[in-house]
Amino acid sequence: MSFKSISFLLGYIIIVCIDLLCGYLDYQEYRLLTKPLIVISLMIYFGIKGKHLPKSIYEYTVLAMFFSLVGDTLLLFDNRSPSFFMFGLMSFLLAHIGYTIVFIKQRNTKYSKVSWIVSIGLVTYGIALFSLIIKDLRGLMIPVSIYIIAILTMAITSQNRMGNVSRQSYILVLLGAFFFIISDSILAIDKFHVSVPKAHFLIMGTYAISQYLIVNGLLASIDQNIKEN
Repeated sequence: MSFKSISFLLGYIIIVCIDLLCGYLDYQEYRLLTKPLIVISLMIYFGIKGKHLPKSIYEYTVLAMFFSLVGDTLLLFDNRSPSFFMFGLMSFLLAHIGYTIVFIKQRNTKYSKVSWIVSIGLVTYGIALFSLIIKDLRGLMIPVSIYIIAILTMAITSQNRMGNVSRQSYILVLLGAFFFIISDSILAIDKFHVSVPKAHFLIMGTYAISQYLIVNGLLASIDQNIKEN
């Protein structure tokens, strides 16, 4: 890891810690800056370091981060109106679609046994999570079910990059996708099923890790001979 990468990581950790502290102290007015700054910092970092990626991969990644930023901002106001949660959900849905397109462009067309096992495991997990919260979804059952399908698709396509990108890139992106699922699972359980202790720390902590891993995983594929599909 280069000095610039280490410097960014330290700065990123500081930003995330400040946001976690503001959430813990319920300083929501400060979170209007600290929460969006998490993805904004990643967008700047990726914008500078990712210029050598294939154009479509670069653009769709930036687009995915942009919709993540919009979603982060909208969810800051979800306690004011259900509409903010709905639009925030839609924004992250578009973010997952963006990441999915990127992963598909880097996919390995040979689907291994491991890929099938992981895919089946993810689908099974998604069904179990949906079954857990379905009674409390009410009017949000369709939007949430669509969202679950989208994030599972994102994770499935992330693990189908094996053999077509560097090992480092593959592992980082796959872990990032898993952390994204963990973050959203905690959020869903806390919002629709039962209150989760320290939910803010768990949701934002795993979310920040997921975005960092995905972005750095894609940057790690720069030196790989990736063919656009």
